[in-house]
Amino acid sequence: MRSWIEISRSAIRDNFRAVKAAVGPVEVMPVVKADAYRHGAIEVSKILEVEGAQWLAVSNADEGIALREAGIAARILVMADYLPENRSFFKEFQLTPVIHSLADAAAAEVPYHLKIDSGMGRLGVRESPEEIARAVAPTPLEGLMTHFCVFGELPEPADRPADCPLRVSGKGGGLPPLCPPFEHHTDRLPAHRSLGQPGAPGSRDLRLRIALPRGPGRQNCT
Repeated sequence: MRSWIEISRSAIRDNFRAVKAAVGPVEVMPVVKADAYRHGAIEVSKILEVEGAQWLAVSNADEGIALREAGIAARILVMADYLPENRSFFKEFQLTPVIHSLADAAAAEVPYHLKIDSGMGRLGVRESPEEIARAVAPTPLEGLMTHFCVFGELPEPADRPADCPLRVSGKGGGLPPLCPPFEHHTDRLPAHRSLGQPGAPGSRDLRLRIALPRGPGRQNCT
């Protein structure tokens, strides 16, 4: 007996629109890694790009290159795989890497997002704020991100802060705090943010990785 899976393009569009409606006037970055969780990364990315997605996220450079070669023009965040043998691809295919160590940050030649280990213990820098601020000062840092260790077990919105941006202050070392264009953290669907990253575009139970571009009210990160 044969079996098959049918992917609904309209459901993907509806889910994307639902996320947009839930987070308000913000940018949404769908995660299309692992072949968009087997929904079909190229087809899903084309649908999302038509719907207005300006960012997509993948796991490795090969996934990003495949999207570029399929004609995807949106910005692509590569969440791992910033290896020495792959780094030329990031510039060639205009991919944005997530970097997990200060040594790799020092070698970055393209805008990147730095991941900070805030307790998950799954990739990310662990140095002090002063060490981080000093190390990334001369680099093309574009974003800070983390994955909170209580993902999926957060208290109700009424019991937690309305906003919890990353703050990396270099004050102890005589340096200004970092104010990159984006800050990311993992959370459930929030009531407000500036850029969200839903996991499975066809899934009903959406989780977001949140990025907060600097804007009115977020210029002061002292």
